[in-house]
Amino acid sequence: MAGKTDRTDTRTGTILVVEDETLIAMDIEATLREGGYDDVHVATSAGRAGAYLDAATPSAALLDVNLGRDETSVELARLLDARGCPILFMTGYTASAVALPGALSEAPRLSKPFEEGELLDALAALLRP
Repeated sequence: MAGKTDRTDTRTGTILVVEDETLIAMDIEATLREGGYDDVHVATSAGRAGAYLDAATPSAALLDVNLGRDETSVELARLLDARGCPILFMTGYTASAVALPGALSEAPRLSKPFEEGELLDALAALLRP
């Protein structure tokens, strides 16, 4: 993610990032923190995200659609949607290549690779009342 965006005001709320590629997850976390989001929880698998969700509900979730090893974030998305948590899917696949079921198909998507500003703008739109 090239192109730093200077956003130093502190954003509130907890952001859950579910991304199986560790370096990408770390980059997303750094972007969010630099963008003013102090409370960021990163999970590199659906299992780790599920364990986090046993104890908390984030303000928003950024979910990689394909989590590798034949694992997706669809069940996590259903759980988060049922809790009223806004979801942003991040994917390198086209919408036609990854069909999301039911209401999840209406959730916003951010195509990888994306710029830092695109991520921060998409998250701000997701959190906008």
